Amino acid sequence: MTLNKQDVVNHMMGFFQAKAVTAALSLKLFDHFRDTDLNAAQLADKIDAPLRSTEQMLIALHAMGYLTKQDDLYQLPAEHHTFLLSDEPMWLGWLGRHIDTFLYPLWGELSSAVKSDTNQREAVFGDNRSWFDILYQNPDDVADFQEFLGKFAAPFIEGFVKDYDFSQHHSFLDIGSGIGTLPIAVADAHPGVSLAICELPQASAFLRDKLGEQGYGDRIEVVEGDVIAGNLPIGNYDLIHLGWMLHDYAPETQVTILKNIYNAMPVGGRFIASETPLNDDKSGPEFTALLSLNMLVSTDGGIESSSEEYLARFHEAGFSNARILEIPGPRTLIVGEKA
Repeated sequence: MTLNKQDVVNHMMGFFQAKAVTAALSLKLFDHFRDTDLNAAQLADKIDAPLRSTEQMLIALHAMGYLTKQDDLYQLPAEHHTFLLSDEPMWLGWLGRHIDTFLYPLWGELSSAVKSDTNQREAVFGDNRSWFDILYQNPDDVADFQEFLGKFAAPFIEGFVKDYDFSQHHSFLDIGSGIGTLPIAVADAHPGVSLAICELPQASAFLRDKLGEQGYGDRIEVVEGDVIAGNLPIGNYDLIHLGWMLHDYAPETQVTILKNIYNAMPVGGRFIASETPLNDDKSGPEFTALLSLNMLVSTDGGIESSSEEYLARFHEAGFSNARILEIPGPRTLIVGEKA
């Protein structure tokens, strides 16, 4: 791939677009276009902001394609409602708040992270506790992160439930489930499978409430545990899934996690980790490569890996028949069994 100067400029200035969108979501600006078209003065009144700055925001959102415009009236296209209106299930404001509160400040210290090969939590937050301890200290931040994980996983879950036969298992444990999106999908598709979610104590209450709100409080059990400490429910779960979590940790910690899961499984059980691996030659893809930098600034040695590297860790942890399953959607399944 050959880059020209404008490509480089566009990459460097990409935060303009990101911050415009997260600001609009924070203001819940799009909500005001739900049932009506508005001009700048009308919107300024609704969000209690000066006319000039409101118009500047509207011009930018129109130029970026979020709003359409006829004469002096702006409209929100109906196809944008599902992810821009705050009362819609797929609203992306959760992600916007997580970006503004955690990711964007950390990325401001990326050059220091590269020079030192260390996270930048203490530089940004004045706190060297673990990433999840910082993240989970505020209930609102827990909600944002869990909602983001659940919504971000939706395309993966659709392909997973469609292409993997969950009915071959009698009991399924999902570790780190976000808002329970995967177990809920399995519950709907396979009523005969027993379901449980293992979550950190800091997030368990939120998850129980969320499942109850959605009508799955009695169908899906929530158990507390910690994959690093090895505090996992020992049960007859013949299928265990760990969703998009190994990359949060250094390779040696990943092996510890895998060994802890292996030890908690029954003989004959199957374990699946879903990840977004690097290409085997480490040439990309771009999203995963950038996500690895996000692990650098935020976690204790978290890193993106190739499928071959994940498989090697599975073998080191004791799993047999370790292999890759490709499914539709943005993630890859790394599979192993306990013989």
